[in-house]
Amino acid sequence: MSDKSDLRVRGYIVIALVEDTGKKYQGCKVIPEGEIYPAIYRQVYGPDSQKDCEKWAAAHCDKKATS
Repeated sequence: MSDKSDLRVRGYIVIALVEDTGKKYQGCKVIPEGEIYPAIYRQVYGPDSQKDCEKWAAAHCDKKATS
């Protein structure tokens, strides 16, 4: 049985700032699923692999704010 702390099997999510500009998501971050984040963010994608979350964020988030 795999351990959930193993990063290869742990899910990731994409979070973005709650403010809605009507354009691409702002302030996106890829974080491990279940990690606590400030209430100024909301989940916008996931859970998925870290690679897939980063790929999604690159396509749907403001490039200068994605990390």
